[in-house]
Amino acid sequence: MKKIAIVQSSNNPDTATEALDVALALASFDTPVQLILIDDAVDVLLSSPSKRYAMLDLLDAEPIAICANQEFDVDALPVNIEAIGITEEGLKQYLNQFDEVLQFS
Repeated sequence: MKKIAIVQSSNNPDTATEALDVALALASFDTPVQLILIDDAVDVLLSSPSKRYAMLDLLDAEPIAICANQEFDVDALPVNIEAIGITEEGLKQYLNQFDEVLQFS
């Protein structure tokens, strides 16, 4: 089965909802999926945290990956979600492990 990355780079709440909805839909069909938040997209998670992000863990999706240009503590997230940090330099190499990349910007 193809492994899919959903990359969100916009801080628009509607875009964040769409990206999360696609990730949840794919995960509900047991598709290997990972939501990746880049730079401004992290602001949506911090400013209006949604418990829906925690549903990714319930559906056995990969942990949310966070790639921010500022220092970021993944343990300080306002909602109880599993997350990992990625450096900007390592993002391209990280994305190489996926068969498909969907971008929401």
